[in-house]
Amino acid sequence: MELAVDKKIIKLNRTYLAEIETLLKKCGLPSEDCNQHLDNFYGMTKANRLITIGALQFRDSVALLRSVVVATDNRGQGLAAAMTRYLISLARLNRLSELYLLTETADGYFTRFGFCAVEREAVPDSIKTTQQFESLCPSSAQAMRLFL
Repeated sequence: MELAVDKKIIKLNRTYLAEIETLLKKCGLPSEDCNQHLDNFYGMTKANRLITIGALQFRDSVALLRSVVVATDNRGQGLAAAMTRYLISLARLNRLSELYLLTETADGYFTRFGFCAVEREAVPDSIKTTQQFESLCPSSAQAMRLFL
């Protein structure tokens, strides 16, 4: 998926783990469980530097959209939107029925992709048992759902 001359979405691997964790921490997102889910992380690089990441955590016929972030000095270029659209398409290609996410600050942003707020109690158990849901994201985080 080409976004600009030097920016395309790539599947990340273990060599990017330290950069993933650093970028998430700088942006105030949890990073403690990234090493367990590296197979599902995607990113964009610029000048050999990771500038955008996002991931899907697959659970049965649903997934958790997580860790969508753009380095501060690369914001305002539509990179988060491109990553979000890419991950939604990937979820559809994998024939998932729903996507969930947790956010403290970006609920308004994700509504533009069709996500709607949902009570945490309405989230399927397969998502509730993720480390993101159980302990990494605060209980004040808004749960959101997208039907695919």
